[in-house]
Amino acid sequence: MADVTQSHDVAIVTSSVEACPSVLEDDFGILGQASVVFQTTMIATGLQCKSQLKTTSGKAAKQQTIEIAFKDVIGCHCLKGTKEDDEYAYFCVYSYPSLKKTFSKKTSRKRRDYTFVVKKFPTHEENKAVADKWQREIARCLKVKDDDIRNEVSGGDVVDTAVPPEKRLLILINPFSGPGKALQIYQKHVVPILAETDLQFSMVVTEHAGHAKEIAQKLDLSNWYGIVSVSGDGLTYEVLNGLMSRPDWDKAIQTPLGVIPGGSGNAMCCSVNYASGEPVMENLLLHSMFVLAKHKCRPMDICAVDTVAGRVYSCLSISWGIISDIDLESERFRRIGNARFTLGAAVRIAGLRTYRGRVSFLPVGPYHPPAQRSQSATGVTDGEVYGTYRVITTQPTSFQESQSLPEGLSSAVPAEKILVNGESSTELCEDHVDESFPVDRHEDGDHVDSTFPVVRQDSNHVESTVPAVQQEDDNRVDSTFHVVKQDGDHVDSTFPVVRQEDQDNVPCNNTTTNNSEAESKGIETPLLAPLTDPVPDDWYTLEDNFVTICAVYQTHLGPDVFMAPDASFNDAIIHLFLVRAGISRLDLLGLLSSMENGSHRESPWVEEIKVKAFRIEPLTFPGTLMVDGEHVEYGAVQAQILPSLAQVMSK
Repeated sequence: MADVTQSHDVAIVTSSVEACPSVLEDDFGILGQASVVFQTTMIATGLQCKSQLKTTSGKAAKQQTIEIAFKDVIGCHCLKGTKEDDEYAYFCVYSYPSLKKTFSKKTSRKRRDYTFVVKKFPTHEENKAVADKWQREIARCLKVKDDDIRNEVSGGDVVDTAVPPEKRLLILINPFSGPGKALQIYQKHVVPILAETDLQFSMVVTEHAGHAKEIAQKLDLSNWYGIVSVSGDGLTYEVLNGLMSRPDWDKAIQTPLGVIPGGSGNAMCCSVNYASGEPVMENLLLHSMFVLAKHKCRPMDICAVDTVAGRVYSCLSISWGIISDIDLESERFRRIGNARFTLGAAVRIAGLRTYRGRVSFLPVGPYHPPAQRSQSATGVTDGEVYGTYRVITTQPTSFQESQSLPEGLSSAVPAEKILVNGESSTELCEDHVDESFPVDRHEDGDHVDSTFPVVRQDSNHVESTVPAVQQEDDNRVDSTFHVVKQDGDHVDSTFPVVRQEDQDNVPCNNTTTNNSEAESKGIETPLLAPLTDPVPDDWYTLEDNFVTICAVYQTHLGPDVFMAPDASFNDAIIHLFLVRAGISRLDLLGLLSSMENGSHRESPWVEEIKVKAFRIEPLTFPGTLMVDGEHVEYGAVQAQILPSLAQVMSK
């Protein structure tokens, strides 16, 4: 078996799309089967290789057939032998077909590379010309086939993103994300697969919380094709907000964003895989890399989110209640990966909390509140009104006048939009108070003041002291740098680094971004009123005791949380989920477990409302609010969908 290495004179194919030849035929050997000659035919859908073996008696043996579908191929390279006098030439096709798992109906992609040996002519130059021809035609067929498939599946949503030769991917790595294996993931999985695609890339290790946002703010985007995060969802959140805080945000946000799972939840990565038709529960990393290697992109909705601390932008979710509690409180278990959420859920169910709050929303279509609950494990009988839909407050009018609500809460809500027992009410009176909601009192009978002061809580993003790694040249080089744990102890510090650049060498705009200027010229959100003002008249408002409220705009919140099966990247819809108080711990455990397959939506305790915008006003303090898994200051929060504003890498 010959030993081959990649030729350094392979050029990236970036020419315009040409018609793929219907038939191209030749006879080649395949590395590993040196004694067999394969009649190789290339058509628009792939390669067909047929062998003709002969026994020692000269009779024809059983024919061997190899089929390589272009939909599974990510690249093709010309190779050369290790010997200087090797007259043969080689081209290798990198394929990742979906194969059925043993004793299972599930499929998973496996790497298969086929190295074809060209030995028709006596000189290397003549054989190399043949190999180069096949490599070029395969690259063109890959491009044509991918475009046809994507347009057929998505109705044209997926955009052709041929990468100009002067541009490259910027890969950002958070070394402390999730279990802390992002650097190993980059070296062992990201580098080899991207090398097979011929995509050029550079890597920067983030050094502290907000570093990715700073890079996105100052980056000279004319040099970059896209930004890829090897982390959890937090790094994508930072990049998104960095792009949206630039003066040229309207152009910057068109930079394609890619995700590779390196954290605990990896919700965005799961949503990308699902939208691309790839498995979510099986080898998420490999399938995510396959999606990235296809370097296609599609439009993605994001949300403008107003918090008491200011405006941020979100591409995933906003949560309040048990889901945000689990997300934040399980941070101390981050080293165990996605299992941290299971452990956190068990802890939080055991100490179940409920929250009083008001949720207002602008539905996509007519809103019909659910009229009844089905019987459940709690013994609720048919015919009982679902939810209390009570009025603004349980406090006497005189107490309201003497107290001010916490910053960010609105005390004025149009009475006709407050739902009482499922119907509009024009009266705000003590008679409608939900007596099932306990109001704490002092021993003297006075009401307890529940307006706790709001305290800013910093993000739990771990600050690291890992420097970016300096690029020495375009060849693969080994570079040594130190990774420091939170306690200061050093861990394994030797990582071979491929095509990396120091952060200082990343081309950036020299002009510092003025955030206030960028915000003043930012995107308009006509559906949102200021947080301190009442919601618009065409909104609905519900007040109740909740276990959780969660707004999502992607399908997944994790590999085993299929939150919104109906969602898509650019449907211009926020899926608002409400779970009210009264659910038993047993029912809640079953509800959270059913999120793995999306059947939680059938629970009588869950209400899903498709909205364009919404506002949550907590009336219980303190509490937790999470935006894309990142902790934000507690208080009122509102959001509006921004259709198809961003771009995400998805095949």
